[in-house]
Amino acid sequence: MKKIVGLAIAGIASACFADMVDEGKLALEHKSYSEAEKAFSLSCESGNGKGCYELGMMYENGIGMAQNKYKASNLYAQACRAHEALGCSNMAISFDTP
Repeated sequence: MKKIVGLAIAGIASACFADMVDEGKLALEHKSYSEAEKAFSLSCESGNGKGCYELGMMYENGIGMAQNKYKASNLYAQACRAHEALGCSNMAISFDTP
């Protein structure tokens, strides 16, 4: 029973942080960059690779913040560790380019 409850809680938490990614994308569409950064950061800190990837894209391209390719590479690596394929590919590319 404890295992089922634990899995249910994990599923709900995962869905909540996936929603944070959606909130972040919506904020980007409305050019609310600080809101997008907050949403992606929360998602990333919870272990959601997609949130790490999206935040990395903001840093790599200087969207609403100073461009920081080093920080972007670290976020891509974090996304990759969370099994986000786009994070893995962007991490590899970032290590290959100056």
